[in-house]
Amino acid sequence: MGAYIRGVLDVAVRPGEGAFGYKGPKQPHALQAYLAHDFAYASGWDDLQDVLRAKGYELAERGDGLILQTTEGERLCKVSQIGQPDAALMKQFGAPFRGHAHTYLAQKSVGQATLTF
Repeated sequence: MGAYIRGVLDVAVRPGEGAFGYKGPKQPHALQAYLAHDFAYASGWDDLQDVLRAKGYELAERGDGLILQTTEGERLCKVSQIGQPDAALMKQFGAPFRGHAHTYLAQKSVGQATLTF
């Protein structure tokens, strides 16, 4: 009986996971409200990814920007569609998204570009 209860509680305390699959919002307007606090108070990219993954989401690079997807890989939207432009996040964290292929965007957004006259 104790093992059964522990199993039920283990599933209950993991948001976004469980016997019936992913259950969080998937539409951009709902995601914006649901994740706004997480984006606002994250201390860095790793912190943000950890918080998002706990809810069943993660960030991924696509093209020259970032998308939000489920941890199973289902693409949901661009982060700019939920009010979190890539450039603003790079400024907030003072660094580009880990492994981002387009370094010129990071230099422009974080302010590392050198001025030439």
